[in-house]
Formats: sequence, C-alpha cells, structure tokens
Amino acid sequence: MGFGVPIDRWLRGPLRQWAEVMLDAKTLLEQGHFDPAPIRAAWRRHLSGLQDMQYALWPVLMFQSWLKFGKPGR
Repeated sequence: MGFGVPIDRWLRGPLRQWAEVMLDAKTLLEQGHFDPAPIRAAWRRHLSGLQDMQYALWPVLMFQSWLKFGKPGR
C-alpha cells in the first residue's frame, strides 16, 4: 500500500525556494513552454493556503526541473 507525501506543505516550507526558482515568471516566459500568468496565480493561491494547488503545480515543477537538470547531454 502506498502512502501520501505532504507535497502541499513541503511547497510552502522546505521546497518553497526551489519552487520559486522553478516557477520564475521570466524564465517560464523565455522558455516558451508555459504561460506564466496562470502558473504564478496558482502558486500564489497555493502559498496563501486558500487552495491546495499541488496537483497542478507539481507536473510543472517536474518539467522545469527536467529542463534544468535532467536533459541528456547536460
């Protein structure tokens, strides 16, 4: 049986700075894969605690992390 991981809390706590870097509006715009406006809005909602946006943000964070660290030849 699997177990839940508190990504929602981690994004507001120990992973917050990393997520800020990965979700930087200027970087998102320059890369051209995502529209930064809805991502930044979701990030703000998540940080405020008004809405748990972990399921929307986590795939974007993983893609951004892959772009930065995981592409072959890097």
